[in-house]
Amino acid sequence: MADTAVSGSGTSEEESPLDTAVWRLRSRGCWQEAAVLLTPYCADDPSAAVRRAALLAERCMYTASGWEEAEEALRSAEALARTDEQRGAAACERGHLAYAATVMGVRDRS
Repeated sequence: MADTAVSGSGTSEEESPLDTAVWRLRSRGCWQEAAVLLTPYCADDPSAAVRRAALLAERCMYTASGWEEAEEALRSAEALARTDEQRGAAACERGHLAYAATVMGVRDRS
């Protein structure tokens, strides 16, 4: 099974309290609050940056708002990416945000 940027059930013994908190907030539609929890880790952890970008892109899909913040999170994730896998994960989230913008009819996301 693929490990996605926003995967996790929030109930596994292997998951950290942070993972559980982020999952619970995300499952309740509290994307902004979940992203805030990840923010301190995004300065030096590419996977946290991609995860935060994914949360904010998901928020855009469901609320049709927050495009600018999602774009900024994606830029940060892309800048932090060091490996092909990290660059690929950031590119996937870029595609998800572009798809959401197309579906919602958003012309200029940034």
